[in-house]
Amino acid sequence: MKPIFQIFTFLLLNFSMFAQNRFRQTVDPQNYILPNQLNDFQSYDFSSVFVNLNFYYVQGVIGDDYQRIQVKIISAEKDTKNPNIYHLKGKSKVINNIVPFSGDLTLNALFLIKDIPTEENLNNIAHQGVITGSYWFKEPKKGQHSGVFKGNYEGKFQISDENKVTLNDLDLFSDHYINNIFNGTWETYDKKLKMICKWGDFRVPDVPSTFDLGAGEFSPNEKYNAKGWGNYNNAFLRNNVKAIELEETEWWK
Repeated sequence: MKPIFQIFTFLLLNFSMFAQNRFRQTVDPQNYILPNQLNDFQSYDFSSVFVNLNFYYVQGVIGDDYQRIQVKIISAEKDTKNPNIYHLKGKSKVINNIVPFSGDLTLNALFLIKDIPTEENLNNIAHQGVITGSYWFKEPKKGQHSGVFKGNYEGKFQISDENKVTLNDLDLFSDHYINNIFNGTWETYDKKLKMICKWGDFRVPDVPSTFDLGAGEFSPNEKYNAKGWGNYNNAFLRNNVKAIELEETEWWK
């Protein structure tokens, strides 16, 4: 019986490893080269980092059943008094329900990182790093299904020799790329309903590989098609023209 038990244990451990959550961070902390340096970079404006790339690259879920949520950060503005606070505005979409939100993202740490390997010329890049913080976004108080997004944020930035801050996309085409991680919850104002809610650029953060099947790129399991992922899979798995057009529709306008 011992060999059978050992085989069973081996398979169980491997399945557990396969199903564990991935994409929890933009950069492995082992790549940090200095401790928290937020105070040294307060003169910089990181607003451009928070404004998403092409909106259809932002992937998100709400609830334990991985219902699709689409999020567009429309604007970001640095507070005039507190250099670590940024005022963000955006919209979310679940099925056909589009709701605006606004609130604050507060930075609590900044870590410079090792240069990301790339074929591009890095001579004009002075710094690469990661910023972390917390966010609190409020929807208008209308009806029973309005609430608050809150959680933890992590983003990867770069600063040019001309002191221009931009989103760091140097390893955009690597298998592990994720940026602008918003990992938290959505809760109604009356506290009667609270769900996980998370989104990020190119990947949904902190979800198991049983949901995101992709190695080289994001690929939601087709068993979740009824949770809002059907059109996405038709567009990017099957190259359906109409599905692609729908994915690229600027729904927040």
